[in-house]
Amino acid sequence: MPATAAHAQVVTNSEALDSLGSSPAPTAPAATPHPAAHRPAQAPRRVIPKPVTEPPLTHPVTQPPAESGGQTATAAPSGGAAAPHQSGAVSGTGAKPQAASPARPAHPAPPPTIPPAAPPVPQLTPAPPDVELHPFPIPPQPAVEEKATGTVTPIPGGVRITFAAGAATLNPATHQALLAFGQALADKPHVRAMVDAYSSGAADDPSMPRRMALSRGLAARSVLMNGGIPSTRIYLRVVGLPKTPAADGVQDYMDIYQSDAVP
Repeated sequence: MPATAAHAQVVTNSEALDSLGSSPAPTAPAATPHPAAHRPAQAPRRVIPKPVTEPPLTHPVTQPPAESGGQTATAAPSGGAAAPHQSGAVSGTGAKPQAASPARPAHPAPPPTIPPAAPPVPQLTPAPPDVELHPFPIPPQPAVEEKATGTVTPIPGGVRITFAAGAATLNPATHQALLAFGQALADKPHVRAMVDAYSSGAADDPSMPRRMALSRGLAARSVLMNGGIPSTRIYLRVVGLPKTPAADGVQDYMDIYQSDAVP
């Protein structure tokens, strides 16, 4: 192998050579430099972050309290280091603590009771159709005259009784017809007695026919009440002068019929 040529450079200081022959001159002590002045600056260290592995979140375990003192004792691991408190969060991981599950009641609620069948439908009892009867003073019996003018004619559901003009007197025949009608009405407690009274008179004076018709209707009502028919079952309608006379031309008459015979 060929040898490599070496080159050397020599530097000569003339002042240093002159000082070799003479005594050295006193020099001032050099100042001691601060140790940190000549210390080179260290480059900053590059910190490589370690990967953080978050532990799985688990529900906190509630331990029963200790018998002595009423406090929970936490066992420390070997080495004297205290174990961290388990609260569902790890320091430095940023996980939020979870709320503890509510405690279950000591005695669970009983199950709901379901009836085996629906309750029966209430039965509503209708009110009785009978009208309550109140005591009412019974009027006296009307006068009956043997020679009084009057006839009896049957009509649908009742009878027609005629009178003399300007009179409201009953004869034995008309009186007996009213009693028979009352007996037939007693067998029908829900039927009413309808009485329509008429009277002849002047067309320009309707008040007089109405008064005479009222007297005839009250006479028939008295006979029925004395026969046992209450006044609440007797409906009297005073017409007065009839708009159209009867078929035989009679205007002084009275129609008595049952309410169920009305069409």
